[in-house]
Amino acid sequence: METDEVHFTGGEPTLHPRLPDLVAQARRLGLTVGLTSNGENGAAVLKDCAKAGLDRVNLSVFGTTADELAAVQAPRLGSVKLAERKITALHATIDAALRNGVKVSANLVVPDRSHVPRVLRVIEDYGRDVAVRMLINLEDGDASLAAMREVLDSVGAVPVHRIFTAGTSDQRTRYRLPDGRTLYAKSIRPVRLPQTCEGCRFNNETDCEEGYYGIRLYRAQHGPFMVGVCIQRMDLCCTLGEFVMSKIRDEVRAVREQELSRLRSEHRSRLHEEAAEL
Repeated sequence: METDEVHFTGGEPTLHPRLPDLVAQARRLGLTVGLTSNGENGAAVLKDCAKAGLDRVNLSVFGTTADELAAVQAPRLGSVKLAERKITALHATIDAALRNGVKVSANLVVPDRSHVPRVLRVIEDYGRDVAVRMLINLEDGDASLAAMREVLDSVGAVPVHRIFTAGTSDQRTRYRLPDGRTLYAKSIRPVRLPQTCEGCRFNNETDCEEGYYGIRLYRAQHGPFMVGVCIQRMDLCCTLGEFVMSKIRDEVRAVREQELSRLRSEHRSRLHEEAAEL
C-alpha cells in the first residue's frame, strides 16, 4: 500500500501492555506513529511511547468540567466524581505528552448548535497547549456543519490550509485564530470504492455516512490480523495475507492514485492562474 503512517486506535490503545514495543516496531519500518486515546491512562505510558518514537496523540475531549463531562456520558458513567477523575487523568496525559515531545490534538464532535458554548470552552481551556480539532457528527451532518461554522465565526477563524487524504472521505481545514492559535475543522467527502461499494445496500446518502475512509487493521479474537474497508460491512474483512493479494487492495490503490493525480493537476492549475493574475 506504500503507507508511511500508522495510527493505533481501539478500544483504548494505552491499555495494551506492549504499546511502546508496537510503536518501536512501526518506527523500525519507517512509519510515523500516532494514536487516539480517551486520555485516562496516557500519563502511565506516554513517556515510554515517546522514547519508542510516538509522534502524536489525539485525545477525545467531551468537556472542560466534571459536570459537563458527566452530562454527556452514558447513564452508568454519569457520576460527577468519576468525571472528575477522568478530567484529572486527561490533564495528566496532556502534560506527559508535551513534556516528552509528543504532539497533542484534542478531538471533539460537534453535534449541533446547542454544543457551541461547550466547544468554545474547550478551545479556550485547551487550545493554548494543543491543537483543537472539531469533528462532524455523522448522524446529522447538516446540523453539525452549521454549528462548526458558528464556532468558527465566533472565534474569528481564518482558513489557511485545506487538507485532503487522496482516495478517502477524509478532509479537514486548518484555521488560524486572531491570537495565532490553530483550530481544525474535519468533515467527510462523499468518496466510494467504485467496485466494492457498487450495489451495497448501505450505498446511499442516509445509510453510508462515512463513505470510504481508509483501510483498518483489526485483530480477530484468538485469530489473525484482518483488514477492513467499511465499518458497516465487516463481511468485507479478510486476512492480511488475503488482502495484499486481493482485487480490493488494487482498487484502493487505483482510487488513491487517480484522485491524487486529479488533485495535483487541479491545484497546480489554480496556482498558475493565481500567479498569472499577480
